[in-house]
Parts: sequence; C-alpha cells; structure tokens
Amino acid sequence: CGLRSVSVGVGALGLGYPSPETVVFRYCGGACPAPPTLHGLALGAVLGPEGAGGGPCCRP
Repeated sequence: CGLRSVSVGVGALGLGYPSPETVVFRYCGGACPAPPTLHGLALGAVLGPEGAGGGPCCRP
C-alpha cells in the first residue's frame, strides 16, 4: 500500500474543457493485508475468484 500519482490531461477528463493543461491525481492504492471476514468469504463463494475484491480500502 502506498501513495501513487498519475498525470492526466484536462481534455481527457471528459468535462468538455479543451485544454493542454494537466492535473496530477494522488491516491492511495495497493494491497492491504487483512484477516478474512465472513462477508469476504461469502462474497468469494458467490462471485468466484474473478469477482469483486473484498479487501479493505488502503489509506496512508
């Protein structure tokens, strides 16, 4: 888990503003180990291994 950043052109945001400017988005992401929960086990059984991840949100 760690702080990540990505530069995106303003025009690529789809907001209708044609601009050569870029903005930097910073976010926390990555794997966060957590003990298994009953909800996560049930979700994994229903959705299978390719289902939605039931892991916690990682924050600095």
